Amino acid sequence: MSRRRVVYLSHQLGGYDGVSVEAEKWMLALDALGYSVTAAAGRLVSRDLVGGTPLLLPALWRPEIAPGQFGAAPALHDSEIAAVIAAAGGPGGCAVLDNVATLPTGTGNVLRLVGALEAAGIQMLIRHHDPHWDHLTRLTDTRFPIDPEGSRHVAISSHVRDRLRLFRGIEARVLFNTLDMDRLLGGDRVGCRSGSGISARDLVLLHPVTAYPRKEVGVAARFADAVAARWDGRVVYWLTGGGRDPLAGQGRYEFMTGRCRSAADMYAAADAVLLTSSWEGWGNPVAEGAALGLPVVTGRWPALADMRRLGVRDIAVSAPDAVNRLLSEVRSRPVHRVAELRSALDGSRLADCLEELLTAGAPPPAHPRR
Repeated sequence: MSRRRVVYLSHQLGGYDGVSVEAEKWMLALDALGYSVTAAAGRLVSRDLVGGTPLLLPALWRPEIAPGQFGAAPALHDSEIAAVIAAAGGPGGCAVLDNVATLPTGTGNVLRLVGALEAAGIQMLIRHHDPHWDHLTRLTDTRFPIDPEGSRHVAISSHVRDRLRLFRGIEARVLFNTLDMDRLLGGDRVGCRSGSGISARDLVLLHPVTAYPRKEVGVAARFADAVAARWDGRVVYWLTGGGRDPLAGQGRYEFMTGRCRSAADMYAAADAVLLTSSWEGWGNPVAEGAALGLPVVTGRWPALADMRRLGVRDIAVSAPDAVNRLLSEVRSRPVHRVAELRSALDGSRLADCLEELLTAGAPPPAHPRR
């Protein structure tokens, strides 16, 4: 019996960004359910993706021509549309649109592609990470998020669900980003630290982001500097995706960049996690760090309310006592409700959730609330 086919569409796949990381989890779950998965994206950071040969669709990606400046996406060709429909299994097939129908990027191309999928009777499951209205630097387009006939919608937080209803009249069910504890546990703390020149006495503040403006790396660096003023020893500010020290060598910390061999090694080497962003759709490092019992220092974004209900006890970087709280937690046991958080975001249930979402007539599920 042939496997049912599904095409998995996004702006970018195979990278370290949150959408790519979560897309990989969904594609693995779909593969485990017996689907033949074809990844399709405007930019493929890696081609080592679930399923067969991925489809590169440059029309879904606006190239960055200078820091913060983006060019126009190339035209979408009929042959590319046909390839996507074929990857979905032909008329009546299935497609997952992961944030690609949410953010207005390559707008004309996306609208044309979604219209063609709708005309072909493709069943569309649309996941929304961070709509344009939640970040002021994004273009506004009232046609987005898109709501094709017969599509089903998933929001990654209660905030996104509520805003979809308010701004677009779209009814979506909440399915939080999951935890893959097998990928996060068992890291080599000693090996990763020694390989990076970090001693056992050093305090490592992990900031696992690329230095986009909304990630507020300057805020994180100033916080690390304040911690270094209080720590009896060396503090390492570890910005994984940034080549330059935000304080240009003037901080009292040791600056480090790059990544370890695995996410498990990265978290094992860390003593705390920083995510001081002005905006995140969800904020995977917060949930992952908390689930591993690490102190987490955060900025302000709405999805933190969901995480706190599930068991995260974060430290707001703006709090007057943030440094004291961090040092206290580093020296004592974690304050998160770790077992509850792991249970609530258990990734082993993802395949069952997707099976329900893709079964006609079944209401999309949500993770249990606390």
